[in-house]
Amino acid sequence: MIKIRPASVESIFEDWPEHWPKKEHYVSQHDVTEEQYFEFESLVNGKVSETEVEKYFARNPEVLALTAFLFSTGHHATWIYPKLELRPSAGDAKGGMIPDYVISGANSDGVQWFILELKGPRQNAFVHKGKRVYLSADSNKGICQLISYIDIASKSQAYLRDELGLKGFREPRGIILIGTEEESEAEMVREFKAAWNRMHPNVQVISYSRLLRKLKQKVFPNYG
Repeated sequence: MIKIRPASVESIFEDWPEHWPKKEHYVSQHDVTEEQYFEFESLVNGKVSETEVEKYFARNPEVLALTAFLFSTGHHATWIYPKLELRPSAGDAKGGMIPDYVISGANSDGVQWFILELKGPRQNAFVHKGKRVYLSADSNKGICQLISYIDIASKSQAYLRDELGLKGFREPRGIILIGTEEESEAEMVREFKAAWNRMHPNVQVISYSRLLRKLKQKVFPNYG
């Protein structure tokens, strides 16, 4: 079987499409390494804090870029904008609104945009009490933040495109990265999470286990 290798960074930069965002925030998710995988695996399995994960992503943006792969985009290119102010804060009593990350990914259909809210792998997305499943306090807070960010970003598209250089920016989808799949071992939690993501395609709850699995598939192509 012929293995198709991703284009080199040099060739991508030489043939940079006009409709893509600027090169400055480009990240190549194809450059992930075994070392990055094993370190991330240790962090996820150790259920470290949100702060520790954020430090890891700052050093290893290629891993974070794989979140776009979970939504079938980013195969051509990915861009990451940490702590991006979604609207000018000067004279605005509500503040500038700064999410953890704005991420964009390009595929043959164009460029898709996402806002990612980061929680830790030690935090649960859901609470299981008796015969009921609820969003956890951390998850509920993160989702409410995402809704606000998406709303503001949608209203600030001209500012984001023209002032901040996010060429082609349009209404983003939201992602909250939280917890592991251990909590989904309970059938009720697993079914509730699936129902949430099915009913809310624009605000998705994603676990660190899922991102870790995608990283493993990328680093070890023969893995499941």
